[in-house]
Amino acid sequence: MKKWMALVGLLFVGAVLGQVSSLAENIRNYASWTRVNVNKINTAGAHPLGKDVYVNLTPDRLLGANGNYKLPFGQGTIFVKERVDPQSLQVTNVWVMQKRSNTAGDWAWAAYERKGDTFQGGTLANPAMCVDCHRQASASDQVFTPWGRR
Repeated sequence: MKKWMALVGLLFVGAVLGQVSSLAENIRNYASWTRVNVNKINTAGAHPLGKDVYVNLTPDRLLGANGNYKLPFGQGTIFVKERVDPQSLQVTNVWVMQKRSNTAGDWAWAAYERKGDTFQGGTLANPAMCVDCHRQASASDQVFTPWGRR
């Protein structure tokens, strides 16, 4: 019985690693980053319901003394929004915004979609839709998701 459980565990880990390895190297471990939201985001918007947002900064680097974001975000800051299907509990989409400079609003964009056991997509050559929508969040350097107070 223990051997069977170990084999199933290894298969599961292998499947997860296979999925993650199809993402860009700089975001493969995003699930270990700081989670911005406290509860799953289920409000309407450009992305389907069932979202979590992660950032590659620790809270002390992300937040000022007042508990709000330190703005503008620094070059290299990456926000990842994942969407989990509530039925299958699988990540179906991953959207990425990465700060290209210390200038407010200077982001690069990427999108990935699950296709079978891997994610397909990557950097967007024409991110006009992302940029146009995220401009609405100009007061927070184009980030919509506020820090979830803990």
